[in-house]
Amino acid sequence: MSSIVTFITIISAVIIGNILCTEVNNNRNTHQNAWQHNWSNATNTQYVNTQQFGKKSPTTPWPALGRQRYQNNVPSSTRAPLWVRPNNGPSWVRNTPSPQQNSNFQNTRTQTHTNNFLNNEREIVNEGKSANLPNRNTDRFNNNNGINSVFSSGSMMSETRDSHRQNQGSNGNQNSDVSDDELRQFSEELLNRDNSPAQYVSVNFQGMTSSRSTNDEAPLPLLSIDQAAYSMPSISKLTPLYNNYIVETNQNEVYTAQEKNEENDLLGVVLSTPVMQHTRNFLISKGKIGRDPQEFKELLRLIWFNMYSRGQGKIGSSGFEHVFLGELKNNQVSGLHNWVYFGEEEKKHEINYLGYMKKIDLGGKGFILKFHFTFHGVDKPVDSMFVGTSPELEMALYSTCFILRADRVCPLKMNGNRFIIRTYTFRYRGKNMIGSAFAEI
Repeated sequence: MSSIVTFITIISAVIIGNILCTEVNNNRNTHQNAWQHNWSNATNTQYVNTQQFGKKSPTTPWPALGRQRYQNNVPSSTRAPLWVRPNNGPSWVRNTPSPQQNSNFQNTRTQTHTNNFLNNEREIVNEGKSANLPNRNTDRFNNNNGINSVFSSGSMMSETRDSHRQNQGSNGNQNSDVSDDELRQFSEELLNRDNSPAQYVSVNFQGMTSSRSTNDEAPLPLLSIDQAAYSMPSISKLTPLYNNYIVETNQNEVYTAQEKNEENDLLGVVLSTPVMQHTRNFLISKGKIGRDPQEFKELLRLIWFNMYSRGQGKIGSSGFEHVFLGELKNNQVSGLHNWVYFGEEEKKHEINYLGYMKKIDLGGKGFILKFHFTFHGVDKPVDSMFVGTSPELEMALYSTCFILRADRVCPLKMNGNRFIIRTYTFRYRGKNMIGSAFAEI
């Protein structure tokens, strides 16, 4: 009898043991499944199925070995349009309209040009180095005359200072476009207002030539300038600046108080002329500048006289020196687009005129000339300049085209003759200045 009881006890113990083991396994599987479910939910925000989303790259070793990290590929259609992205333009550029606000909106940063420009005058726009800045720029960068709110529609990128402009009397036209025909009409009006010294200038064009010619088709000087021309107010203030600059761009310029005064004198005289007054009124009417005369003066000072480096870290160039004088860089002639400086250097035998390719008659008020010459013995195959026009007319045309059509074609017309002006931007320390400006015929 006892053996039977023992047998039943053993069988019961086995059955109870199996039941208990089965229950433990079930609970274990339940907890494991719950843990896996929770882990999946917790990591699902970072790791997703490769069939649902695009690019992934493996991550090792954390947070999960062998898993794939999801890279959020935002469709291009959901990206912010270019006109609302962070501004990379100059600090004196104003807001331009969005595509919805203006159907004629153009993104000029996508505009391209051929590389075969007149004498390769185009300057590549680079952010200049901020180190070793000489005193020449100190006063120019530290002005508080509202210059940071003037804009150029040649750049089409901006900061918001429109309320300041409206208070200054810009009539709410800050986003108005300027058509090609308006530019042509404006340039004709400037020529009519110009107090041209052409009557004091004799031009001896002589033979025609080409950029490839090695012959001198003009044995005589191009210009003969009467002394009366130098007594004209703007020319009398222009020539004292000639000894302020070093012709080589790889040397630092030295800036003195006298040179600053000479720049102020030139700007003061130029701004008082009918030509520059008409230019200022034109830019005001288009909402490009405010009504404060000092603002326009500081803008001209910035784009023309601020110094920058064209290479080797030397602060040895400016828009004024490049256009109204001339430079030598890497044994090449750069700039030199003003007839007064050309005549002075010709008298010193530093310039040898070799002949012309094309000319435009401005109806008794001068010429536009495309020609070939050497400067300090260095050949410049193609150049252009106004001849017999006033410094204020040239500065007005170049400045207007830089403000309205920087790095783009600026179509003009004088005495019924159509031509274009090209201006190129040189960006330095966050400011946009004139790198080059010249007429193209």
